[in-house]
Amino acid sequence: MEIEPLEVYARDSNYAVIKPPGRNYPGAVIQGDSLGILCRNALRIVSHIQSGDTTSEDFRGEVEELTNALIDRMLHYQAVLESHGVDFPHVHPFSETDRVELVPDDDP
Repeated sequence: MEIEPLEVYARDSNYAVIKPPGRNYPGAVIQGDSLGILCRNALRIVSHIQSGDTTSEDFRGEVEELTNALIDRMLHYQAVLESHGVDFPHVHPFSETDRVELVPDDDP
């Protein structure tokens, strides 16, 4: 293990943004438990695909959940960079319109 100084742009719970030495852009830190949740969600999607179930509400819900979790992280990352005057490392910024709704919201 090495101990090095890092540039810390955000310490938000589960949404830290840091820049290690030698990198051009900050990175988005994903805590181990959050990474595990994202991986499990991806594996459930793969399981649906392998079983030929790509039209059920469960499948669409899993895809929606994973996509929106990643979009939420990206929107936070972009907001942090913007607040510090740092250009995005990607050409096409993401926006709220990139969120997906594949299953109806049952909340009244």
